Amino acid sequence: MNYTILKFKTINSKNSILNVHQKDVNCPFEIKRIFYIYDFLNDSIRGDHANLNSEFIFIALNGSCEILIDDGQTKQKIILNDKTKGLYIDKMIWKQMYNFSKDCILLVLTNTYYDEKEYIYDYKYFCEL
Repeated sequence: MNYTILKFKTINSKNSILNVHQKDVNCPFEIKRIFYIYDFLNDSIRGDHANLNSEFIFIALNGSCEILIDDGQTKQKIILNDKTKGLYIDKMIWKQMYNFSKDCILLVLTNTYYDEKEYIYDYKYFCEL
């Protein structure tokens, strides 16, 4: 399964901390879309789909969550709870984000613009591809 835990460059200054994300340094793609998810209801599950063309980086800017990734044969649970690290996943990986802490802010970076036609919501069909 094609995923990587990315470590972001952290710069400490006298009055703040800066994390840097740069293409070909610690971001394997040109960022085309950014969104963040927060204020989760109890037992929220987000994602629950795969994408034909989109690659993703997930970063828990605050709090924590778990992400179950699945290539149709192998499943892996990843815990995100460190804003200096992110989870990169390649296209055609099924993803479920869940177990969000009340204070979780999940930042998502992608290499594509939104296109509803590239989303696969049928897990059985996904496994057949």
